[in-house]
Amino acid sequence: MTTIIDVAKAAGVSISTVSRVLNKSQHPVSQETRQKVLDAAATLYYSPSALARALITQDTHIIGIIVGDNQDPFFAAIVRGAEDVARALGFLVIVCNSDRQPDIILQYIQTLNEYRVDGILLAGGGLTDLDYVDKATRLLSMARRRNCAILSLGKQLHPGVLVSNDETLAAADAARYLIQLGHRRICYISGSDNITTTPLRLKGYCQALEEHDIPFNPDLVMAGDYTLQSAQAAARLILKLDQLPTAVLASTDQMAIGCLVALKSAGLSIPGDISIMGINNIEAASCSDPPLTTISLNMYEMGACGIKNLVKLRHGEIDNDFHYTIKHELIVRDSVAPPSG
Repeated sequence: MTTIIDVAKAAGVSISTVSRVLNKSQHPVSQETRQKVLDAAATLYYSPSALARALITQDTHIIGIIVGDNQDPFFAAIVRGAEDVARALGFLVIVCNSDRQPDIILQYIQTLNEYRVDGILLAGGGLTDLDYVDKATRLLSMARRRNCAILSLGKQLHPGVLVSNDETLAAADAARYLIQLGHRRICYISGSDNITTTPLRLKGYCQALEEHDIPFNPDLVMAGDYTLQSAQAAARLILKLDQLPTAVLASTDQMAIGCLVALKSAGLSIPGDISIMGINNIEAASCSDPPLTTISLNMYEMGACGIKNLVKLRHGEIDNDFHYTIKHELIVRDSVAPPSG
């Protein structure tokens, strides 16, 4: 394997001069000498060791992103936004799939810290298990002590920099839109109980009902776990209600699409018999039949903004109390209409 010593001999210069040229040091080096070094490196197929450089500079230019599942369109959009910005800034991104399991998340945090990554991005809502929160807080504190930047894309129960949506307002705006169209019997499909996002979105749904003097009906709140299958199970429960709702608001597009498919399979017309709306605006929302009305949370922007602020945090340009909110927007498509009759 070619070393920096071989390059120095071939160029007829010192090892320190080769290091200055290849590492783009500000130390003055003549253009003639610089070209000799570059030509020698190219001839010998020499590539500087990123690991060796990291040992000296304490900068690995690696960022770890921990996601629930990068096959989930929600996380996929976040990761794409994060990777695009990270690449432009000269960082390598490592994506870690946790399956939302506490032990896996903790292991990834520890492993990323052992690899001395420059930053860790925690994507999505955090887990509510207090034992997990305590262990995660301690592991992340260890990482911070060596200047690893930690940023969350979604509410976590441990402290840190946060880039997120206003989850409660997003769900409230979705329910308000349905109410403005005349819907008053609105079913809600909630998410997993162990994730911070779930009660925040449920709160928004309840707020919108209260604002319009619509009594809260627990029979119209269906349990879900953010999967298509859980939404299809919720749809079967909806069909068993004594009186069908005129609209369904699912706390994610994934579940809204699952519910839509199940209700159509049962013979209902969407939105003729019942309207369906989601939250997130994943890519598949525009391709469902009919296309899904939803609240866009701009996940790509969230991932991009997360990386930008992670780098700022690493460089001391923002502090650990920083919180930035990504604005959401209503996307009107064909799955929602005023109630019939």
